[in-house]
Amino acid sequence: AIAYYDGAALLAGTSLVIANGGLRVSDDLQARAMWVLAPLGLTVASWLFAPFIFNPYQFVYHHFRQDLRCLIAFFWEDSGRHWVMWYDRTQLKAAQAYTRS
Repeated sequence: AIAYYDGAALLAGTSLVIANGGLRVSDDLQARAMWVLAPLGLTVASWLFAPFIFNPYQFVYHHFRQDLRCLIAFFWEDSGRHWVMWYDRTQLKAAQAYTRS
């Protein structure tokens, strides 16, 4: 899913650069600019479509519903006990006592 968001961000950034005249170059540099845009376009397309192509279960409603239930249960079941346990185990670090020298 991260590739999808990165692809959307890259597409938006590229669109803003083009819309603001970032590719206004002389005729002799125009061909070089196209050599930059071609791989950039392929990268954007692959980042946008790869999560859908390589994750066939994303199209199955049953699996989506099951994942959504698990996500909701993780945060809300038993007043968020699962989330709090995960946070305590993985995110909290033992603090060092501050001493003055």
